[in-house]
Amino acid sequence: MAQHADFGVIIRRKELDFAEEDGCQVSRPVGPHVGAEFVSVDIVRIPPGASWKPDLYTVEETTAIVFEGRGSAQIGSESAEVSKGSTAYSPTNHTLCFTAADEEMTVYFWRAPLPEGAPRGSAPTLFNTVHDDSAAIHKFAGTGEIVPVDQERRAFMNFPHWPGNGCAHLCINTGMAAPGHTFNIHGHPGAEDALFALDGRGQFFLGDEWLDMEPGDGVYARSGVLHGTRNPDGPDAAPLFISVGGPVPYDASLYVAAGLSPEVV
Repeated sequence: MAQHADFGVIIRRKELDFAEEDGCQVSRPVGPHVGAEFVSVDIVRIPPGASWKPDLYTVEETTAIVFEGRGSAQIGSESAEVSKGSTAYSPTNHTLCFTAADEEMTVYFWRAPLPEGAPRGSAPTLFNTVHDDSAAIHKFAGTGEIVPVDQERRAFMNFPHWPGNGCAHLCINTGMAAPGHTFNIHGHPGAEDALFALDGRGQFFLGDEWLDMEPGDGVYARSGVLHGTRNPDGPDAAPLFISVGGPVPYDASLYVAAGLSPEVV
């Protein structure tokens, strides 16, 4: 990983350090050790037939995205089959367990303590997929930091887990960029963002430059730091560049820009 004192951290999947923990291989590229105040990210490789069920996740909010493999996930008493692109949201005081099937499963987890007094969802959506576009923002123009170059070539973003389906503090946003499309550069005052490339090759903006990204690579943007994603046009452009992550605490302005209420339900 390459740390940037002003902007955050550039995370390369090939450079991650893994250590054995409870029978799985675990890397923690984002957390207090890199100056993160609100969010931690765990990347876990679960061997075939093995499970990942840390006690720590019970006392924190947790979101999860399957990057490779397949298996099952259980949150409290509810369970679902999962595969690449499956998502999960585990509220505070819920047990969470991911079990790999007959191949290794790699899952990225975002986790954060729920602030005292924060509202909680009454019936949160526990399982979903990055492709759920029932709540989404189209042609996002940013929040005023950088004016869009091409108003018609802006990417869109799905909200598989957001306050409207019960997320209290975390969220999962999914950027979808066709060749030549950009999810505009923006910042989140008072919130950190950890973004990763899920599918296709593309670029992330961090602070002051565009960075090439492959699946599993990502960035951690400190509070207020400018960031964005794009799929540069060209003969080698991915048919769709999919990025995943979300600011912590969630940024209400994203939902307002989509014409949605940011209130937790």
